[in-house]
Amino acid sequence: MTTHMFTLVLDRQPTEDELDFLGAEGCDDAAFGVENGLPVVEFDREADTMADAIASAVHNLDAAGVIALRILDQDLVTLADIADRIGQSRESVRRYATGDRGPGNFPPPVIPAREGTVFYRWSEVAPWVRAHLKLDAPDTDPALVVANLVLQARRHRKHVAHIAALTDLLAA
Repeated sequence: MTTHMFTLVLDRQPTEDELDFLGAEGCDDAAFGVENGLPVVEFDREADTMADAIASAVHNLDAAGVIALRILDQDLVTLADIADRIGQSRESVRRYATGDRGPGNFPPPVIPAREGTVFYRWSEVAPWVRAHLKLDAPDTDPALVVANLVLQARRHRKHVAHIAALTDLLAA
């Protein structure tokens, strides 16, 4: 087994009773706290895969009545974040993004029409950087990206008519 480290953002700080319950359930690999004003729990969870580690942690929290909202995965990045990660200037990266520099086909922003700060997905940018700039750009673990999508879908599932039509897409 491998130890997988990840941080979950929670809907709220757990109560003492909930913490006691989690401790009794063997959830001794978790450290609860606050990060940038958000209630979080950091896990060092042993499991075969990251997906298994995340799923078991979320199930533990569910059993205690605490809701995991998302994972802090560092996948959403700005042009400045990308520049820092690849060791280039923000202007240089902006020019890659607009196609004024480099081979083109830079991954699109998450919300293309938004004004102001624009966000990209590192999981889409990193392969482009490796392929076109020949620079080291480690991937975001895909399990973290998918887990975030699943956690978001869990929060909204009760508000979507015939959710099975969408969940069936995962099996396709």
